[in-house]
Amino acid sequence: MPELIRSVVSRARNYFKDRRRSPRLRARLMFTVSLPRPQNGNGLSRPQNGNGLSKPTHFLTGHTRDVSVHGMALLVSSIHMNGRHLAADGLALDVRLNLGDGHIIRMQVTPERYERLDEREMGCAYLIGVRIVKVDEDDRQLYENFISNALARKRG
Repeated sequence: MPELIRSVVSRARNYFKDRRRSPRLRARLMFTVSLPRPQNGNGLSRPQNGNGLSKPTHFLTGHTRDVSVHGMALLVSSIHMNGRHLAADGLALDVRLNLGDGHIIRMQVTPERYERLDEREMGCAYLIGVRIVKVDEDDRQLYENFISNALARKRG
């Protein structure tokens, strides 16, 4: 039943004013999503590779439907990973977003909603609407520039 309610709310946005805070850019960008690694006493995830970034042991790949400065719509093949529901309340997710120009943006997101798709999109059965909660300043600048440049190209 909750899936039906989520689906109805999502479809209602097509008929009523969309009140999202920031403009959405329809974009199909590849990403990987993983659960954050447990941290040691120093606040670092383990194990780490040579560049100081932890490498996830389990992850899902997918693509975005749209992106904005504050959030994204992620399309994935499964809503579960390592026995955890990806859209559970309060669960943080690590996302590595490929901007397609050789830049990989790392960010932490929290799910706001999800729905099972009526028809699969490129092998993906679920849409997860996420809010961006943490991203390094350099990555944020790249991400925001990507969005603003793409939106400017669409207008002009």
